[in-house]
Amino acid sequence: PTAEALNATIATFGLPKPAFENMLDARIFDLYDDPMPSRTDLEGYCGETAAALIQLAAMVLDPVGAPRFADLAGRAGCAQAMTGLLLLLPLHRRRGQCFVPADILAAAGSSPEEFIAGDGGPGAKRAVAAMMALAREHLSAFEQGAPTLPVSLRPAFLPLALSRAYLGKMENGSPLEGVARLSALRRHWLLLRRASKGWPAL
Repeated sequence: PTAEALNATIATFGLPKPAFENMLDARIFDLYDDPMPSRTDLEGYCGETAAALIQLAAMVLDPVGAPRFADLAGRAGCAQAMTGLLLLLPLHRRRGQCFVPADILAAAGSSPEEFIAGDGGPGAKRAVAAMMALAREHLSAFEQGAPTLPVSLRPAFLPLALSRAYLGKMENGSPLEGVARLSALRRHWLLLRRASKGWPAL
């Protein structure tokens, strides 16, 4: 039933099938314990997963307007996915998975093997800080362009309403050890505010 509904949606809205194929190919990485090679690879992974979903949702909501915001969807997807990966650090480390790129780990004086072992080693916190900075870089780029989003496309980008709050929570906590959480009330307030008013001009 799910596959039939997906095929019907693709046909109804003229969604590009290669986007779904690329998403499946990217998700193969999730099944193995290979380390993420580089920042470029991470951004590509985010682009073919989270960013693709945002762009596809935008195409359903407003097929005429969506193409103009493809680059913004790319930034949004990177920010959302990187924030999510940071939130899932404790789970991924327990599984022996490392989504922090090897080049970022090397710059922090660590390695994928060291990062997933024990407390992560002396370079772990530096690597996490670098990942947060990268997520914030993409989030800030998204927020620069977000005020131009038409009302019709806001729902596709709403998950980004939570990203800055989660990043702030993690910076004040221990993302290597525990999952940062926002109260249901705060989540609903952040989502409602962006849904009704959009993003303010910076």
